[in-house]
Amino acid sequence: MRYSLRTFGGLSLIDNETGEAVAENRRKALAILAILAVAGELAVSRDKVAAYLWGDGGPDRVRGVLKQTIYILKKDLADAEPVTGGPDLRLNHALIRDDLALFEQAAREQDSMQVVDLYRGPFLDGFHLPEAPLFEHWVDTQRDRLARVFATHIERVALAAMGRGDSQAAIDWWARLVEFDPYDTRAVSGLLHACLAAGDRPRAIRLAERHMGLLRKELEITPDPEIRRLVELAKARPVAGTGN
Repeated sequence: MRYSLRTFGGLSLIDNETGEAVAENRRKALAILAILAVAGELAVSRDKVAAYLWGDGGPDRVRGVLKQTIYILKKDLADAEPVTGGPDLRLNHALIRDDLALFEQAAREQDSMQVVDLYRGPFLDGFHLPEAPLFEHWVDTQRDRLARVFATHIERVALAAMGRGDSQAAIDWWARLVEFDPYDTRAVSGLLHACLAAGDRPRAIRLAERHMGLLRKELEITPDPEIRRLVELAKARPVAGTGN
């Protein structure tokens, strides 16, 4: 396909022949592509797209602005059609490959490694349209949904590593999940178990105490008893391994 739409870790449209981003300043046009990417094979009405992006205008005006925005994007793509449909719109998947479609497919097929590889950061991270509050709310909803999918699958990858006795790989995967959500007690617990299995007790203690301190300071809640138990377990046993 000629173009790639990247929605994880930001929002950009890449020309696959040159590797360069196109239509970088067409923020509303890119937002349209993101909305249609989330819809997948389903169509989205023009009125709905327009409401997300130009909700404060009259119906005729916003439909006109939407039509013009798509037309300008088409010109940026050398007259290729990024969007198909009449009253209802779809992303032209024959022209544009989007990472979200690949992510959703991998999740359906339970391909956890592919899900994790495709998740390069939060959905539309750093992309904002403050003048379009409905769009901003929609982005927040999608971002939370996709983050939960990512967390589920990276946990599966970490558990699989632990199951085959690869403690170092498990540490790496759990650490990535903890970095993603440092408040996730389940992820921290998994990371501590992996550190203890690898004999890296100093690191386990350090991570646990940092997590407990974070919960007390930021959320003003008592740390989970399981985390405190793991700390005591790590302190009670002799150190095996150097730690880092």
